Amino acid sequence: MKSVSLILILFLSFCLHAQNATTTKLQFWRGELGMNDRLEIPFLFSLEKNGKKYKMTILNGEEKINLRCTQKKDSITALFPGIDAYLKFKIDGNEMRGYWLNLNKKKLQKIPLHASVNQKLRFEWSTKEDPVDVRKKYSLVFDDDTEKNICVGLFKVEQGIIQGTIMTETGDYRFLDGNVNGNSFKMSTFNGTWAMLVEGQIIGDSIVGYFYSGSSYRTGWRGKADDNAMLRKESSLTYVLNDQAVNFFSVRSLNGKPYRSTQNSNTKLYQIMGSWCPNCLDEMVFFKELHKEFANDGLEIIAFAYENQLEISSALSKLKKFAKRMEIPYTICYAGSASKEVASATFPMLNQIMSFPTSILVDKNGKIRHVHTGFSGPATGKVYEEYKEEMRGIIKTLLAE
Repeated sequence: MKSVSLILILFLSFCLHAQNATTTKLQFWRGELGMNDRLEIPFLFSLEKNGKKYKMTILNGEEKINLRCTQKKDSITALFPGIDAYLKFKIDGNEMRGYWLNLNKKKLQKIPLHASVNQKLRFEWSTKEDPVDVRKKYSLVFDDDTEKNICVGLFKVEQGIIQGTIMTETGDYRFLDGNVNGNSFKMSTFNGTWAMLVEGQIIGDSIVGYFYSGSSYRTGWRGKADDNAMLRKESSLTYVLNDQAVNFFSVRSLNGKPYRSTQNSNTKLYQIMGSWCPNCLDEMVFFKELHKEFANDGLEIIAFAYENQLEISSALSKLKKFAKRMEIPYTICYAGSASKEVASATFPMLNQIMSFPTSILVDKNGKIRHVHTGFSGPATGKVYEEYKEEMRGIIKTLLAE
């Protein structure tokens, strides 16, 4: 009888231990990035603890970024997918302190991080006022743009939560998320490469505010509600001037040797990008889809990467790791430093390269048939879906010729 009781006790103890070892605890946190002595950019995230392992997810509205966590003693490192950036922090009860380390800049960027648990509002207001009507679409102009080119704000508000993005000619600001209080709103986003904050006020059909990015950039912006607001046509931004060939002189394969362009009759898609550019990463996800759909039909994709590293060996080393992390199925090569002037020199047949990313479609005879400046990604919703449909249509036409 004693032996049966002992076995039962051991069994119950084992079950209790197994249950504790697999207990999952999910908490929601609000973090603040100390960009400078006057600016803190907030972001929301969840932290899940399963036994001794952690899983962290950045929450930017509809966007969810899963970070891979490792732990050494009481210090946790959370690595962003695809990009060279991570969070390093320690948890003390309901508080978290550490740093955001961004290696995508020319110099290491180390930004203080503080977070508190059980905080679900990105922005807190001293008084709560009913939100005014925020229109879905606005035509915007930034104060620092001397040419006063039109940008487009896309917003939606539900129960005091505002989400959306701002589309510019070089790319969108990805998933912005925040809160509305009366006629004022604040939105932010954080993805490991970017930390952005948007402040605004609604005055009738007008909108006015400030935009903050990184540790020092700040500019004003203003605009009006406009259901027909749109960016300039891509064909008016980057276009073909002459019949010069691509300048492959400084372009290198990832093995460090000069890149040799394939002499075949494939339809080619050139991607002008950088591993430090979030819009480029969004575009790369779509281009991986295109490669899967059309590679066997004769579509060849070549990415020309322009990087922040001053030494070629460092840039090549980083690109190799980047290509492996992103599981890029098509050719990627190093084309020079992260400069629009350097990129323009690679493509002398164009009037300019004004944006990372820029994509170029070349037909089977080597003639440029389409140039797309910038990239409006998943945060732009319908605009993104229409762009993907347009690109697929052009590729199918070129492949059928």
